[in-house]
Amino acid sequence: MFHSTTGLPHLLPPRAYCDEAWAAKENVGPLYQAWHLVGITSELAKVGDFLTTEILGEPIQVRRFQDGLAALSNVCAHRHCLISSHKNGHSESMKCQYHGWEYGSDGFNRKIPSAKDFAPLSREQIRLPSFQVDTCGELVFVRLSSTGISLQEFLGPVASKMQVGFGPSTCCFLKWEVNYQANWKIAIENSLEAYHVQSVHPNTFRSDPGESRSEHRLDPLHTAFGSDLPFAHSKLDLTFQKWEGRVVKFLGGSPTRRYWQHHVFPNLLCSYTDAISLVHYVIPISSMSSRSLVYQFGICPDRPGLKRSLAKLWGRLEAACTKRILKEDVEMYPRIQGGLKASKQLGRLARSEERIHSFQEYLTRQLSNAAPQASAVTSDNSIAEKKPIPTDCPIKDSCSTAHTPTSPLTSEMRYEDGDKRANSPGDFT
Repeated sequence: MFHSTTGLPHLLPPRAYCDEAWAAKENVGPLYQAWHLVGITSELAKVGDFLTTEILGEPIQVRRFQDGLAALSNVCAHRHCLISSHKNGHSESMKCQYHGWEYGSDGFNRKIPSAKDFAPLSREQIRLPSFQVDTCGELVFVRLSSTGISLQEFLGPVASKMQVGFGPSTCCFLKWEVNYQANWKIAIENSLEAYHVQSVHPNTFRSDPGESRSEHRLDPLHTAFGSDLPFAHSKLDLTFQKWEGRVVKFLGGSPTRRYWQHHVFPNLLCSYTDAISLVHYVIPISSMSSRSLVYQFGICPDRPGLKRSLAKLWGRLEAACTKRILKEDVEMYPRIQGGLKASKQLGRLARSEERIHSFQEYLTRQLSNAAPQASAVTSDNSIAEKKPIPTDCPIKDSCSTAHTPTSPLTSEMRYEDGDKRANSPGDFT
């Protein structure tokens, strides 16, 4: 059932989806404080394994050292080259591809070719910035902010589900990374409603489950949607759910035939059935371009044999179906972005889209406290102290018209130290 008894206002103006000044406030506010999915532990299994990524313009290398995982800047302290340009790989040391400077897990330099030519040189001058790194099940997360809540607190009631759904009794059957020309919120909000299913997924789902089969849970920092399976009544969905129940029984499980999808604010989505667990992470590249990183895990017995072979076959079939559905969604994102760039409408939300309203309420609260910062290079070539950009940046209703000021956002809740997500109300299944 839905909580709302009437339609709801669309709280964010079109400008929120295409303006760089708005994006800057998001980047130094809720996104900067969040934990960001970067990979899975099987990609970093051996000492020397590494992966690289970019989060909010920050190049990062996550690497397994002898003393464990570390997340460090992927920019060399010598002359600013990317230390590695590979998405992932293995090497004996964290060594810059340009001049061979090497670094340890603490970010300190370990080796400089022709080091005497740089004297005198302080170790602190050539230490790489480091970032918080933690895991939940096989999922690896990084936080840019040096202060803030733990990963466990950030995930809140979803953490226990992740530990199991992406844990040792599962296997990864899908990794998909895709860039698209659309604001990050478009991808998130698309996942928070089933109203689009009939138009966008006519063959995979055909129709949404409707209010009588929908359960919404709304929380200040999370929302969730639950439904009995099959989700809809297309032939594909009916067939998959029929066989999923049989596979789960054969593997020794007890089918609940229940689907749950969770949104951990601001940009992490995860969903579960009896057989699969999916995580979908969305990060902005610019105000009108984004990247999605998707992993899907499935149940997978440890012992070789018929059960393991069946589980792997089923996992690959479900992964193919998931990717097909995701591609149908991704095709829509630039079309939505194109409309937002020109729109003069305020927008409106249906009762069934109340999870989008909750997300927009959260962003409104966070942005009322976020102050974008800009750094500048001084005459002595050092980085000047960061100064906040004025918080009265004009907000307009569309991206294509002149800037016209509106009233400031209201302030209720700050996303900072002490914001204990695990203690927030609501008990998520």
